[in-house]
Amino acid sequence: MTESCIARIREFNRVIWGGSNVKTDLFKRWCQGFSFSPVEFSALVQSTGGPCAIIATTQATIMYEVLFIRKQNLADITDVDNMEILLSALLRIILLVSSDRQSHFCWVYWCEDEEPASSESSIQNEKCATSDLSAANKSLDSNINQLGECGFQKFINGLRCFEAETVEELRAVAFSLLPQIKSKYGVLCFLYSVLFTHGLQSLINEMNGEMEALIDPIHGHASQCLINLLITGESTPYLFDGERDLGGFTLKGISRQPKTGFLTFVEAMRYCEVGWFLKNPYYPVWILGSETHLTVLASPDMSLVSKNVKSEINSISGLRQAEVEFNYLSPDQDTGGFISSSDFEKLLTKLRLSTGSQQVNDLVTTLDPEGLGIILKKDFLQFFFPEEMAKHTTEVISFQLIHYNGLEHSNTDGRVRYSIGEARLIDPTEELIETQPIDQSPIQQCLATKWPTIRIKWKRKQKSVTEL
Repeated sequence: MTESCIARIREFNRVIWGGSNVKTDLFKRWCQGFSFSPVEFSALVQSTGGPCAIIATTQATIMYEVLFIRKQNLADITDVDNMEILLSALLRIILLVSSDRQSHFCWVYWCEDEEPASSESSIQNEKCATSDLSAANKSLDSNINQLGECGFQKFINGLRCFEAETVEELRAVAFSLLPQIKSKYGVLCFLYSVLFTHGLQSLINEMNGEMEALIDPIHGHASQCLINLLITGESTPYLFDGERDLGGFTLKGISRQPKTGFLTFVEAMRYCEVGWFLKNPYYPVWILGSETHLTVLASPDMSLVSKNVKSEINSISGLRQAEVEFNYLSPDQDTGGFISSSDFEKLLTKLRLSTGSQQVNDLVTTLDPEGLGIILKKDFLQFFFPEEMAKHTTEVISFQLIHYNGLEHSNTDGRVRYSIGEARLIDPTEELIETQPIDQSPIQQCLATKWPTIRIKWKRKQKSVTEL
């Protein structure tokens, strides 16, 4: 054990846990393996609260792998091929977070020390032979019954890191360690694999000076930095697009369109702003965030997302984003039917429709000819999106939704299942005269941050849907 290794794990633990004094109950909640539901063979199971950031992002990757890469239905997956799909999902995340995405990959595993543990916790970095990995699995087998009783320090002392130069080499190592992936240290070892692959300096630089630990030392929930790293490959704490200047200090948000997106109930409460990139991922799969938990929403309908960022503002998706931003600025929270004329320029800026001050004044005069100081949503949408509004008023836009909540206690009879629903996007003007009460559940409010007029009818509704 070299001094540099000791310093390395100490620094990582400071960023991950906030130090080396990790609460026993918090650590035990993170001691979970990757396992699938016995009634839904493509759905991962989360036994207790805490590691949902790892499990939900892995589940999201599994869902886009099955639906759009393999082009299968989730129901087609069996208990024979699900571990292969899991392994592929884990490797996709490792590749995503790799700083150079070419030649530096790490896989962290656990092997109990034969010698007494050092007083300093450390990671041994080594090019492992197959026999070393076999020994790790044998060590795991011999200690499987005691894993839940192992303390944090014993876990740290037993960590080893395999450094691979190619994805093929990493895949072979991960495949040989499948028993560990399914064991109680599976999630934790994968967390360290992700962070070691990404690199400590990259992690710290991207966090923009954020001092919060990646895992909350009190409640055990993941920070936004860790969630963003697993979704986008960058550990920024922010959800907006691009960069923003704050008194000369540059805040770096989401820099590109990710494979999977992120929507949050917290935005519905107006505590944050989620940008275009996270709302419009490459695949129609989103992590859904509440104040304490993460679930996953997917749809087999690729028309829900756009791969062409530049044309987005002129698309149906652009219309929906305009509705979201308009509602966000509206003082009328029941219908979002109007905004103050003074907020009009702010709205144009958010939608990347910024123009000169004189043009803004001319547009205000056009949209508020009576000088009432308000701009109606219908008039605004009709002016900027005439073609989309014409299409939107003659077609009923509907699509299937698949919702996943991995917590066992949030599912009927404790067995994780998908909830299937049919979604419909009603016309903004239809919303104004709607007589049926609007669902105010957290998931409805969360999805309304992307689709303001969404209405969902669940075919197989479980309490996992209401418990976002």
